[in-house]
Amino acid sequence: MSHPLLVLVTAGSEQQALTIAEELIQQELAACVNLLPAVRSIYRFKGKVFDDEEILLFIKTTEALFEDVAELVSQLHTYEVPEIMAFKADFTKNNVLKWLDDSVRISP
Repeated sequence: MSHPLLVLVTAGSEQQALTIAEELIQQELAACVNLLPAVRSIYRFKGKVFDDEEILLFIKTTEALFEDVAELVSQLHTYEVPEIMAFKADFTKNNVLKWLDDSVRISP
């Protein structure tokens, strides 16, 4: 079975988040993408502090597909530096792992 990965990405609008999520699912790079609306992000970029409302994407994929996921997100994203952070899911039920494997493409 694959090594599950949770990838977090923020987007500036619901439409952008939907576009990214739908493309990840269509290309079988993710088994599921949850969109969490109205996340307030306070961050520093290029020496300035920003306070923005964003959409948070929870992307369920595999370690083997991370680079493909990151590349697609970067291509579709409008941010100069899209936030793409991944976390290993060390504890996952076997039936969830099977669903994940059945839902994403097999990596080379």
